[in-house]
Amino acid sequence: MKQSTWRQGLFIGVALVTLTLAVAVPASAAGAASSRPTAPRSVRARAKTASAYVRWLRPTSSGTSAIKSYVVTAHPSSRTCRTASRSCVVKGLKGGRSYSFTVVAKNSSGASPKSRSSNKVTITLSIGLARTAFLTAYAKLQSSLTIDLTAIGAWTSSTTAAQQTADLANLKNTFKTFTGTLGKDKWPSAAKAHIVTYIAEVNAFGTDYVALFAATSASNAALLLDTFQSDGNKELVGETLVRADLRLPQLISGPVASTSTPVAIGAAQVVHDFYGDTLSATVSQIVDPATAGANSGLPDAGYRFVAVEVNLSNTDPSNGEVVSNANVALTVVGSDGQTYSADFGTVSQCTNFTFGEFQLPTGDTATGCVVFQLPTAVTVASVQFSLDAGYLDTVVWTA
Repeated sequence: MKQSTWRQGLFIGVALVTLTLAVAVPASAAGAASSRPTAPRSVRARAKTASAYVRWLRPTSSGTSAIKSYVVTAHPSSRTCRTASRSCVVKGLKGGRSYSFTVVAKNSSGASPKSRSSNKVTITLSIGLARTAFLTAYAKLQSSLTIDLTAIGAWTSSTTAAQQTADLANLKNTFKTFTGTLGKDKWPSAAKAHIVTYIAEVNAFGTDYVALFAATSASNAALLLDTFQSDGNKELVGETLVRADLRLPQLISGPVASTSTPVAIGAAQVVHDFYGDTLSATVSQIVDPATAGANSGLPDAGYRFVAVEVNLSNTDPSNGEVVSNANVALTVVGSDGQTYSADFGTVSQCTNFTFGEFQLPTGDTATGCVVFQLPTAVTVASVQFSLDAGYLDTVVWTA
């Protein structure tokens, strides 16, 4: 009796052990795991335009059958590519974003575990996407500048210092935002060098722009003029190069080194801005000598103020808004053969442009004076006008 009980107990115990093993490790599952490939190794990625080239080494084991394909997955987008070789290009990635990649190998039994993540790569923009990014940022710059300059143009003698400081901070931030946006995008190799240079040029020009409006006196502003003109020229040339890289139509075919045949005071002449729009300019009078305006300060010893009044008209219906600076655009050549730049002063005989700035929508006109300091023995021989700091065509009037 005891013996039969022992035998029954042993049978039941063996059966339980067998059942436990069968539940814990099914024979079919154990065989399937070993028949699949191990994970691919040494995954490496290289950024391309809106895509990435990914390569890897084969798994240490292909399992019990040959590897049929590999699947590469981008993280974070989950974009994939499938290939029978050990490299492929993952497409549809966003320019400026960073991605890493994993790979699985597949045979007739199933997929391997995921590989370790590749190195991270930042995707460059395609020419088309870069063009859109540049134009979007540029449009925002122009819109913000219009708002900033409207606020500054509304300054009067009663405008508080705090308000002026706030308006200048907004102007400074407009340039900072524009260059910051350009700096974040990963540009096509064709445009990279020119974009980097252009960002530096816009930053320099923006700093000059703010400094001119922040000038505390006419003499202080006059000291900034040469730097402003030089950096303005560099910024314009830089934009030309970027537009060429992005296959954008140029704003104007330039530089245009042409100079018009001199005409008499009172005659209208046409000049182009950097966007290809035209502006009619007429020097209507030369006030010599001119009397210093309120808070303008007196001329330096041995010098006198001379004011040149210019009428500007944006009459071409195909034009956009023409924005520039008369203090930069207008120069005079003295009887001594020297060229004189604006003094940034004011005179009582005529109204000045606000720091030389003008914004002329299509159909609009503006009239203002630009003030110069000339030595007492020097007279005005001619007046020259050129939009965008002499980069484009120049028109001349004989005094």
